[in-house]
Amino acid sequence: MSSPNLMLSILMIPSVGDVQSAGYWLEKGNELCNFGQMEEALKAFDHALKIDASLIDDWNNKGMVLANMGRYPEALQCFEEALKLSPQNAQALSNKGMVLAQQQKYPEALGCFDAAIALDPYFAGAWYNKALALQCLGRSREAMAAMKTARALEGSARGCCRR
Repeated sequence: MSSPNLMLSILMIPSVGDVQSAGYWLEKGNELCNFGQMEEALKAFDHALKIDASLIDDWNNKGMVLANMGRYPEALQCFEEALKLSPQNAQALSNKGMVLAQQQKYPEALGCFDAAIALDPYFAGAWYNKALALQCLGRSREAMAAMKTARALEGSARGCCRR
């Protein structure tokens, strides 16, 4: 009789077809990122993009890893690629705004957050980021209103699939 760990490891061995799939490498990059292995995650995302450069989630996730590593110009390029593929992608717009805010480009960041909110008014993360950008611009009253909206959306999203 085999042990459960042996069975689990056998089940996790990818097939040849899986390894040739961009989706496989995107998921592998996400797993590596979740375990804090950023350089390895970047390699997996790059491999996925070599297979299929039209994966918006791959561009987005690669950009987030680069941003977390402080590599802001490269991160912005990734979000721009995602937006070329899907100009109405609220997540890519908000992520781009976060990187711009990290670079203290608050008016540009605010524009990205506003565009993301226009596309998805229920996107609590974009409201939250907008509040932070407004605060950095010294617009406290507007920042408090945006934060209140973010918290209300976040509270109403518990138990369902909203962001």
